[in-house]
Amino acid sequence: MRNWWIVLLALALLAGTGDVFAQKAKKNLPQKQPAPKASSKESPASPETKARTPGPGKGMLDIDVTDVLGRDLHARVVLQSARGKDPVVIDVPKGRVQAEAPPGTYKAYTSVYCLQVPVLIDVQDVVVKPGASAFLLVNLLEGAAGSRTLLDFDQDCDFALDRVEAKCGTDPRSAASIPGRETLPMDERVFEKKEGWYRGELHAHSSFGSGKETVEALVRRAEKAGLDFLAITDRNTMAACKDPGFKSNSVALIPALEWGSDKRGVALIYGARTFPPFVDSIPQAQALVDLIQAQGGFFGIAHPCFPTAPWQWGLGYVNGIEVWCRDWRAVPPMTLDQLGEDLKERVDAKLKQSIAYAAASTDLSANGQASIFYDAELVRGLKAAVIAGSSTSSPEVPMGQPVTYVFANEKSIKGILGGMRRGRTYVSASLTGPKLHFSADVLKDQTIDVSLGGIIPLGVPVRFIAQVENAKGKDVQILLNGHPLISKSAEGDPFTLQFDDVPQNYAEYRLRVTGIPAKEGFGPTEVLAMSSPIYSQDLDLPNPKVKAFKKQKAKEAAPPALEIPPFSNPATGEIKPKVLM
Repeated sequence: MRNWWIVLLALALLAGTGDVFAQKAKKNLPQKQPAPKASSKESPASPETKARTPGPGKGMLDIDVTDVLGRDLHARVVLQSARGKDPVVIDVPKGRVQAEAPPGTYKAYTSVYCLQVPVLIDVQDVVVKPGASAFLLVNLLEGAAGSRTLLDFDQDCDFALDRVEAKCGTDPRSAASIPGRETLPMDERVFEKKEGWYRGELHAHSSFGSGKETVEALVRRAEKAGLDFLAITDRNTMAACKDPGFKSNSVALIPALEWGSDKRGVALIYGARTFPPFVDSIPQAQALVDLIQAQGGFFGIAHPCFPTAPWQWGLGYVNGIEVWCRDWRAVPPMTLDQLGEDLKERVDAKLKQSIAYAAASTDLSANGQASIFYDAELVRGLKAAVIAGSSTSSPEVPMGQPVTYVFANEKSIKGILGGMRRGRTYVSASLTGPKLHFSADVLKDQTIDVSLGGIIPLGVPVRFIAQVENAKGKDVQILLNGHPLISKSAEGDPFTLQFDDVPQNYAEYRLRVTGIPAKEGFGPTEVLAMSSPIYSQDLDLPNPKVKAFKKQKAKEAAPPALEIPPFSNPATGEIKPKVLM
């Protein structure tokens, strides 16, 4: 049993250093769980802690992970060998375990679970010898008392305590610098110092994944096509970004991967600065989204309604959704029976989950269903960009069909990712397909106030302006919450469509161009282009014109002031105002 004075000293240290660390909000993670009851070290040994003899050629590692109050902590230990061998992962569900390990010298990275997410709390050297026992003792100070969780002691949101980062020599202010994890290279060059629309391919596969081409061949194809950016997204590997052929003087090459599995669905991760490991729970997947955010990257759901890999992660927040992969009408729809039972929940006989709602629309293509899923998530409050990709894996599948356009402050990896994260995107059928411009004039004073990804206030007149190129004879639609609000045939090129509205509720407005299908496929409509939304939301804008307008409207809507006649004193004839008590 630990000495009582050690506990008191630790609590004093905790109280004295608590204000040093910055507070952080982790809205996407589950609520804090109650602390486990303290367990006595003098209780009878569990089967996990009884003395064991290691097998032939093995050593034994005794692990003991507690906080300063003596409570056992659910932990995970990763043993990394200096020789580059695959790490040894040991789960410690009850704070103590005896585990076999191959002999060797290791760095032991110990994480404990906070809100169901592992947080790195200790790194130390461990030597495991054949036929002998080594010991790994970890005693955690942070988060043992008070209202703070371990996440409050991690200022850069990389799920490694600042104290541990300082000890290991990584930067506690940079989420790209994490103990025990390699920082991936990122090209910092600026290809064009000009604000504007840039176009690229966000879903391509090389020979490191399911593709037939080398990385260099893919890059040459992107250059020849005149693309501004390219992401090679091989499944669960980022080997492409380390390949010698991953370089270009005209195309911004975004480090990326396709993350996940067919069983639960896949995501497209762009700009990760450390390799995103596969996880097996929704809280840990949401924590991965947060880490990618902290690293300046982008986490997007990939083709959510493809029947081969329907999206079943149920995350509360992502940066974007790939609503268009391959030809719009080429991929068959998914069905409800391809989803887990937990996603088919109904409330008042209506499907509750967005992915199930989309799956119930079986008369569309998989991309058509993805558009329904996207709008359903936006209506629920998600703010996410629309993206697209060809999923090309050979020269037979052209790049940029469909293509993603991003409005960026410069042509660079950082600039492109920044535009994507702000939702300033639209997608088109090809490099020669429709080009979109969608903006909003708040108060209709002939000033453009908001464009894609922006927010307009409620209760204020707004003029939406849609300008479309390369769409003559096609239908141009302004969508409200996924449904056509206004639709007109493009009579010329370019074509401008204006629409006035006074938003009263939270909503999302998007622009779409459609046409009549020219060949066989799934669904009755051929989508040619679509944009990310402009959102309407109740917010207090700093715009003085909006403030003045709302103030005047409030004044006009207020009831008239009550006029009280004066009171005359009959004795003196003095007139005084009447006082109401």
